[in-house]
Amino acid sequence: MYNIHLLPASFGDSILIEYGNLSKKYILIDGGPYFNFEILIKSIKKIAPNLKELELLVITHIDIDHIDGTILLLNQKELPFKIKEIWFNGLNEMQEAHDDLLGVTQGEYISALIRKHKLPHNISFNKKAVMVTDNNHLPIIKLADGMTITLLGPNITGLEAMRLKWEDEVKAVRNESAILKRLEGDSRYEEEIDDLLGCLSIEDMQKAILKGDTSAANGSSIAFIATYKNASCLFTGDLFSAYLQPALEAYLEKIDASVLKIDAWKLAHHGSKKSTLESVMKLIDTPNILISSDGKRYHHPDKETIAKILKFKKGEINFYFNYTTQYNEMWNNQTLMKKYKYKAHYPKNNEENGISITL
Repeated sequence: MYNIHLLPASFGDSILIEYGNLSKKYILIDGGPYFNFEILIKSIKKIAPNLKELELLVITHIDIDHIDGTILLLNQKELPFKIKEIWFNGLNEMQEAHDDLLGVTQGEYISALIRKHKLPHNISFNKKAVMVTDNNHLPIIKLADGMTITLLGPNITGLEAMRLKWEDEVKAVRNESAILKRLEGDSRYEEEIDDLLGCLSIEDMQKAILKGDTSAANGSSIAFIATYKNASCLFTGDLFSAYLQPALEAYLEKIDASVLKIDAWKLAHHGSKKSTLESVMKLIDTPNILISSDGKRYHHPDKETIAKILKFKKGEINFYFNYTTQYNEMWNNQTLMKKYKYKAHYPKNNEENGISITL
């Protein structure tokens, strides 16, 4: 069993991986924005009512649409489940990777809460940064019951780029007691856990020349391939093509392949046209594309991204959206599906269920 649940995380990301044979194991990736976390936690309880333990909690990076709900989760007096390990690159880990690297307030919240709850932090990386130091030797981590994770990012360049962006903010909040005091006064995390297509044609969009993302936060995102039995999924967080591509190319060279044949691919940054460029699309052969966004803040996914994937796909393809929105419903079109050989899948209950796929 290998199930991927794109949880209802508003414009952000939160993904529950469910795997195992005799007993179910769980990995949680990110927690979405704080204001949607009550809906998200209800969805988790519906999917996994007996969840008592996470094999791994991955906090990919410190953007609020990924980290805020996780702060709310970890800020409970008692955690709702045991967490066997957390992957998160906070200030300490980044400073060890590069002496001058700095983080931001939300990252400091997470680091303080990890220490407060005495949670196992980056154990698989000897308590140091979760990162790729050499693309020719990608870290491979084995979890319980045979789940294997191949890390693709971030690299040292991506982590180092964080320094200039957040240096001033971190200087004001370096004291941990001050961080916890600030967190106590931050009402966003006080809640207790209860139970358009434009005038361009698709062909025009496929020809568009797009500039890649360069944001420091997205460049520091954790990305990996999670493999269980003979099934695998590429989880890219928000890692953009300039950093993802070299790691993919090194991985492909190692396995003596020209393209990555994979069962599913969760698109970076909610399907942003700047995050997943043609150069990466050409390297990936998958029948299933996963997209997490309600489109409220940044109107993701970008239609150019979907159009270009249709151009470079290697066979018939499925798009899985965890919301039905004005920014993705154009793809629910039988004429387009027949012409471009794809299927679009949407949740039954738009606000609460998210969407799931079995590999």
